[in-house]
Amino acid sequence: MKKLNRSRHLFSHYFALAAIFLLFACDDWNNVPDFDVEETTGYRPVYATEAEAEVKTLPAQEVENAGKIYVIGDYLLIVEQLRGVHIFDNSDPSNPDNIGFLQIAGNGDVAVRDNLLYADQGANLLAIDISDLNNIKVASTIKDVFPFGSKYPPSEGSYFECPDPSKGLVVGWELTTLQNPKCYR
Repeated sequence: MKKLNRSRHLFSHYFALAAIFLLFACDDWNNVPDFDVEETTGYRPVYATEAEAEVKTLPAQEVENAGKIYVIGDYLLIVEQLRGVHIFDNSDPSNPDNIGFLQIAGNGDVAVRDNLLYADQGANLLAIDISDLNNIKVASTIKDVFPFGSKYPPSEGSYFECPDPSKGLVVGWELTTLQNPKCYR
C-alpha cells in the first residue's frame, strides 16, 4: 500500500512540474519589442466623426468590399466592410436592383432575426429595426460589447498608434508608416 501512495505522490509532483513547464513555455512576454523605434510600419486608427457614425439610410452605392449576404423576403442585404449594408430589391432574382445603403460606420458583421439587424459598430452592438426598409431605425445600442473592436488593429505582432477617443469612433485601421509609436499588440 505504501508503494501505491508513493507512486501517486510522485505522479502528482511530476504532473505539477509538467504544468509549470508548460505554463512558462507559453511565455510571450519576451516578444514585446522596445519602444525606442523612431519610424516603423504599423497601424493608424481611422476615425468617424459623429455625423459619419450616425446610422442612416443613404442612396444606393457601388459595392466595393462585400461581406456577408442575407436574404430577407424579396430583399438582399450585402455587408460593405467597415461602412454599412447595401439593400437590394431581389423580387426579380435575375436582375437585383440596388435601392439603398444603410450607413453603419465601422461595421464588419451583421446577423438578422425577427426584423432586427444586429450589427457591430466598432466596439458597440446595434439592434436596427428593418421591419420597414423605407423607415429603418436603431432600436437599441449596447456600448463596448466588443472590447477589441476598436481598441486594437486587425493583426497581432505590430506597432500601432494608440486610439484617441476624443477624435471620434474608431471604424477601421490603415497600415502606414508611424513615427514613434507608443502601442504594440
